[in-house]
Amino acid sequence: MNIQAELSISKLASTAPETVGSSNGSSPSIKSLIPEAVLPRMETIDETGESTTTTNTEEEVNQLIQQLQEELIAEDKRHDNTLAYFNQRVKEEKERHSKQHRVLEAKLLQALTQQGSTADSDYWLSNRKIQKKEPPKKPSKQEKALIRARVKKAYTASKKK
Repeated sequence: MNIQAELSISKLASTAPETVGSSNGSSPSIKSLIPEAVLPRMETIDETGESTTTTNTEEEVNQLIQQLQEELIAEDKRHDNTLAYFNQRVKEEKERHSKQHRVLEAKLLQALTQQGSTADSDYWLSNRKIQKKEPPKKPSKQEKALIRARVKKAYTASKKK
C-alpha cells in the first residue's frame, strides 16, 4: 500500500469514533468510512485451483523422490567404481610384491651359492614359515574321566591274565 492510502486510512480511523455515535443509533460500516480507491480489491478464490495445488505438491514430491533415487544410484555407482579401482590397485600391488619377492629370493640364493654356504638355503627356497610347536592341550574333566576309566579297565584286564 502506498503512503497516501495509509494516511487517509489513519485520518478516517481518527475521525471514526465521532461518526460512530450517530443520531439514528446505527453504526456506519468500515466500507462506508474508507473510500473504494483505498480499499484493496478482494480476489475471488478459485477452489478448483486447490486440487492443482495439491497435484503440484505431489508432483514436486515425486520429482524430489526421483531426484533422490537418481542421487542414490549415482552414489552407489561411484562407490562401486571406487572399490573396483582400489581392488585392482591392490591386485597389482600384490603381483608387484610377489615378483619383487621372487627376484630378491633368487639374488639371495645366488649370493649364498657363491659364498658356498648352504645354511638355511632350503628355507629360502621353500618360502615357508617355520612352524612353531604348539604346547600340548590340557585334557578337560570329561577326557580325564575317560582316561581313568580306560586305564582302570586295562589294569584290571592285565591282573586277570
